[in-house]
Amino acid sequence: MVGIKHQAYIKVEKEKVFQTLTTAEGWNAWFTDRTIININIDGTGEIWLRWSYGDDHQREIVDGGKIIETIPCESFIFQWKPGKNTTTVKFQLHPFKEGTLLILEEDGYTNDDITSCIGCSVGWGEAITLLKVFLEHGIVYKGDLLLGFEDDHG
Repeated sequence: MVGIKHQAYIKVEKEKVFQTLTTAEGWNAWFTDRTIININIDGTGEIWLRWSYGDDHQREIVDGGKIIETIPCESFIFQWKPGKNTTTVKFQLHPFKEGTLLILEEDGYTNDDITSCIGCSVGWGEAITLLKVFLEHGIVYKGDLLLGFEDDHG
């Protein structure tokens, strides 16, 4: 089995990182469009990540599936199908220095789905970077637009 692993230090409290990763409003603020997340009281549920594209934004990519586990401020685990196989994405949050160490792991790829694994590995690396910039500085990059930037850093 082939897997993906990324980690990043985000200089904000893990409660804020967790809130961003476990709500539709959180995902839509920095990465997706019209995402749907329903978490049951037992921490399971469903997630549907949505991205609009095209000149008229009428085309859409939708992927998602079951939420396997949600432990407040510790982990968020869900399944989706970015290629031929269903994979499991796991976000773990750990206090680190003045913020949060975010660890992302995705497994479930087979050698038959190596192209999707490579694409998602690159995509998750970009997504975590976008999440970090959004949470630390309020900057959002969607398409060719840089949104929310205020020059208050000197």
